[in-house]
Amino acid sequence: MQKLLLISGPVGVGKTSVANEVSTLLEEADVAHTFIDLDGLAYTFPRGTDDPYGDAIALENLAAIWPNSRKRGVEHLIVARVIESRNYANQIASSVDIDAPIVCRLTGTDDTLLARVRKREIGVGLAWHEKRSLQLARELEVSAVEDYCVATDDQTVTQVAKRVLAHADWLRDIAP
Repeated sequence: MQKLLLISGPVGVGKTSVANEVSTLLEEADVAHTFIDLDGLAYTFPRGTDDPYGDAIALENLAAIWPNSRKRGVEHLIVARVIESRNYANQIASSVDIDAPIVCRLTGTDDTLLARVRKREIGVGLAWHEKRSLQLARELEVSAVEDYCVATDDQTVTQVAKRVLAHADWLRDIAP
């Protein structure tokens, strides 16, 4: 049975780092899987005014990639991306023909988010990313699209990834 884990959260919370660590833990447990940072499949310019974050092209690209993993027997798909609505989570699932996606929202305090953004964004996009991070943190809290949340404050990436996997119940033998 195919499974889809969507790792969401505001800018700077650590979606990509945690998803990569989840991938490493699955590899160590010999679980066939694919990890995709959906942002990487959306980086195209110009984007349409009706699709400012490149959602449409990201989903098209994801749909083109997933069959290659499936041919290799992969049934677990991890996707890192901001998930602002259940509809978008379902669109991602539909693009790879997987029912019932699991949405995990990573959380962090404003101080944590801003510190991480400032460490990562060293160019002209810093102010935009700082503002967007705090804005998304508020919006995601209200929309509550997730199946569960995992706090990232004062946690190692491995601790967070193990909690993500434990809640998803993909690996019962990995303790948080």
